[in-house]
Amino acid sequence: MSNLRIGIFGGFRGLAFYSTIAKTEGFSLCAICDGNAETRKKVKESVGAEVTVCETFDELLAVGLDAVILANYFHEHCSYAIRAMEAGLDVVSETTAAPTLGDCLDLVECCEKTGRKYMLAANCPTMVGPEEMTKVYRSGVLGEVLYAEAEYFHPITEEEGLRLAPTEHHWRRYLPGTYYNMHSLGVLMAATGLTPRRVTAMEILTESCKGHQKEFYNKSSGAVALYETESGAVFRSMGWCRMGPSGKWFRLSCDGGTVETTRENQDRILLRRNGKGSMEYDPEHQYTKEEKKEGHGGADARLCYQICDFLAGKSDPIFDVYGAVTLSMAGIYGLYSILEGKTFEIPDIRDKAAREVLRGDYRSPFPDEAGKITLPFGKS
Repeated sequence: MSNLRIGIFGGFRGLAFYSTIAKTEGFSLCAICDGNAETRKKVKESVGAEVTVCETFDELLAVGLDAVILANYFHEHCSYAIRAMEAGLDVVSETTAAPTLGDCLDLVECCEKTGRKYMLAANCPTMVGPEEMTKVYRSGVLGEVLYAEAEYFHPITEEEGLRLAPTEHHWRRYLPGTYYNMHSLGVLMAATGLTPRRVTAMEILTESCKGHQKEFYNKSSGAVALYETESGAVFRSMGWCRMGPSGKWFRLSCDGGTVETTRENQDRILLRRNGKGSMEYDPEHQYTKEEKKEGHGGADARLCYQICDFLAGKSDPIFDVYGAVTLSMAGIYGLYSILEGKTFEIPDIRDKAAREVLRGDYRSPFPDEAGKITLPFGKS
């Protein structure tokens, strides 16, 4: 059997997937594409001579691939995923599946029509702490989850802000607080298998927020969203919050106790069982030295293993197209809730009648090529 031929779209983030996949038996990482000349230069310095470095997506498709990993700008994955699937490729998307409700529907319908495989490459569920938390919950020792929390705090300096949002209309300058939810709500969904069905959200916006990070047009420091799942459990999710100290924290509160990552160390677990005391411990499944070399403390390497198993047909993804689109919808409806001050229903994307409400709604908080936005990014 010949190797699966993989391409990467987006060299800045995409290089994180190169080393592990290139060394995996049964896979050939054939091409990396980026529109920025400086990024292409760095890519050429980092990859082998057998890798084609492209400037446009059309050039990438012309290489002849079996699958593409989308690592381009956060809000621009959907259109390229559709183009790739229509060209006969399987798709791995590195961030949110779609930026608008209409795009969510278009993506699902394309995947259903073409029969191509689709995976959201969420790395947080592969991290040591969340992975162990999931293992404990799925063992059944804590019973049913009733309430869960997830926080992603990542303050940035002005220098970091200019590096991460280098252009006038860069997506990070507009990013609504509920949209970047793969590291928060995504972990809770992955751990429990539950799906959010209703959302109420508020943004965090004080006078002090308005005075810092001048490069950001969205001055809020983040948002808090409450999600009711189909089981009646409630999830509290904080997406990217520009406050400190940096870190991720997750907790599942169940009818038999709680399991959570510790505040000081997201790779360490605190387990408390009703009437049976508590224990704090380091999970057995730690990152190897080789994994730690690949970014995000080792999570990127483990994510690459999952990508390869998925593309080879050895396993199902944590987030298929339906789960990925539900995560995107949860963030979008969270913004709608902030703007309108009310609770919104999140339709079942598998229900063809229920999902018709999404059709044609392409309002976006991100600027188009002319710099125009069609949906406020918040109240700031």
